Amino acid sequence: MDTKQKGDIGEQAATLHALKKGWEVLHPIGDRLPYDLVFVIKNQFVKIQVKTAWYDTRRENYVVDNRRTKTNRRIMQRAPYKEADFDFALCYLAEQDLFYVFPVETFVKYGSEIHMVEAEKRQRKPHSVLYKDAWELILDWAARKEIRA
Repeated sequence: MDTKQKGDIGEQAATLHALKKGWEVLHPIGDRLPYDLVFVIKNQFVKIQVKTAWYDTRRENYVVDNRRTKTNRRIMQRAPYKEADFDFALCYLAEQDLFYVFPVETFVKYGSEIHMVEAEKRQRKPHSVLYKDAWELILDWAARKEIRA
């Protein structure tokens, strides 16, 4: 599979997880926006960027690039995301059917890659473990926005 197909699978998995939680899901048309999906939770629109992780066999962990990638024929350009681009990044580990849920302000602070460890016998876990399956962060964010509205 190419990266676009893997990304499509990640987006569909995020849609399924959100629908199972009773959230509405909107799918923007095209690839021009800095987010992939919009969840509607408590009458709040939550912009979601979905990233599909790959397994790094040397490091024995999953990795996502936290930069925007644009390809134009033969040229690949990478640029950092900004906090205004989306509200949450969902990093999908397809083999585990598992998401790491990062608030945008956390996601953009990583250098260029985010590492997620799924090995039980690892002594030191990366900071990303705080965001493993942390869907409640999105729900809490939407609830706070609803109170202010």
